[in-house]
Amino acid sequence: MRWLLLCLLLLQLDSATLDPRSLEEFRKYMTRADREMQERIRPGAEPRLGLPAEPAIVPWAKENPLEIPRALIHDWLGAVFVPGAKVEDGLAVLRDVARYPEIYSGDILQARILSGGADRRRVLFRVIKRKIITVVLETEYDVEEHLPAPGRAQVWSRSIRVSEVEDAGKPSEKVKPPDTGWGFLWRLNSYWHLEERGGGLLMECRAISLTRDVPAALSWIIRPMVASLPREALAGMLLKTKTAVEKQAAMNRAAGRLHRAAPPHAAPAAPFRAAPRPL
Repeated sequence: MRWLLLCLLLLQLDSATLDPRSLEEFRKYMTRADREMQERIRPGAEPRLGLPAEPAIVPWAKENPLEIPRALIHDWLGAVFVPGAKVEDGLAVLRDVARYPEIYSGDILQARILSGGADRRRVLFRVIKRKIITVVLETEYDVEEHLPAPGRAQVWSRSIRVSEVEDAGKPSEKVKPPDTGWGFLWRLNSYWHLEERGGGLLMECRAISLTRDVPAALSWIIRPMVASLPREALAGMLLKTKTAVEKQAAMNRAAGRLHRAAPPHAAPAAPFRAAPRPL
């Protein structure tokens, strides 16, 4: 009966369109986030979550999600430690876009690089989100690497397009116009921070997403669902990434790892910048 009630309530949610005011507030928020992540890369900056063996996740700020006009901003920080791994192992996994449907099985259905190379690339994912209902999304991201020093790296990912897919996998499949539909995900930007510490690799991921707001009449039951999705998604991604990095590190050790200061393309490292691109 409870699930039937939830489904009936969900059906009362009208199809939504991303409000320009929401997007502008999100852009401002991301400008601040860029500065904060630039500070994180400073020598001597300490990790907030230590070196957790299992994924640890906390809200980035006290107010989470943050209410803005007609939308919510969710900001979570997660971390996991991989003993014996190096930055090159983490980067190898994050760069291996073609294997994402395998690495992130159950979350990513399709993945491919549209353009670019190691330092900067545009990628396309088809992802599936399940929470009472199932939503399939086709998403494009602009991904940029920053390699400031040996043993440290950051990978910044910005969503360029998020489109819901109706009747995914069927002859009647239709990709909806961007920024329309249920609105359970309007934007998803992330920052990976990789740092060699304590005989292994600390992998931090800060995930910032923009979702629709919730009508007041349905807030008591829908808002917890919308608020929990980003945290659950981050936890699952960290766990799967750790597993892939462990395998990559073991493979490199077996092959006789060649230690180097940074991947070959990293000299010299480009300065941090907030590139003028859509959010």
